[in-house]
Amino acid sequence: IAMAEPRNGVTVPEAVRQILTRSYPIYHSLKMKIVNFHSLAELTQAKVKELTGKEASINALVVAIKRFSDTLAETKTPDPSGVLKDARISLSSGTVDLTIQVPRAQFPSVVKELSQVGEELSDFPHIFPLSNSIKVILPREDYDVIRERLAHLKVVRTQGNVAKLTLSLSPNAEMTPGIASYITELLYRNGVNILDAFLGYGDIIMVVDDRDGPLAYDILRKEIGSDQSSPTDLTAPKSG
Repeated sequence: IAMAEPRNGVTVPEAVRQILTRSYPIYHSLKMKIVNFHSLAELTQAKVKELTGKEASINALVVAIKRFSDTLAETKTPDPSGVLKDARISLSSGTVDLTIQVPRAQFPSVVKELSQVGEELSDFPHIFPLSNSIKVILPREDYDVIRERLAHLKVVRTQGNVAKLTLSLSPNAEMTPGIASYITELLYRNGVNILDAFLGYGDIIMVVDDRDGPLAYDILRKEIGSDQSSPTDLTAPKSG
């Protein structure tokens, strides 16, 4: 599962927290205290470098992992009956998830170019700068329109046949500790594999397999506790 939070200046402890909370098997094992910290540090070292843009020693990662593990005993699981109250959810199928490899020095110009292209599309794409790449999530029909215009960029991965879930949180849910891991765990327990996830201020964007989209939507809608199954919330790909 490739998951990252689009923020600049991510510290090593914050990167460790992001990685561990978004992998349910690891998160659960930490809560059960059945993890070898040194092995886990080796497993996460490359991802930490991707998120922070700098190398972290195994010893530094072990310390960060232990400190995070110590906080789990103090962290209460959010109350499922209220944490997602007043949240809004939408599902868009027929989505494409692009990964563009770009040197950091070129980020401003590439993001500007993508934004200019996005203004011409039916729906402005989601653009997430990471440490050494840029993620672009957009409808399939829009990708088909601009594919040739992106030919000069180094697109290293294209995931088609995926769906995009947008969860707009209430201020209360946004400030709830553990909300990301709670949602990840909820979907994982119900057999939904999250391919990518991006946390903004008030929004969580998740990319899942097209086949898992309706299931993930239904799970989250039930947690929200309100009927949001109107056609305006479900966006299918355009024909043609």
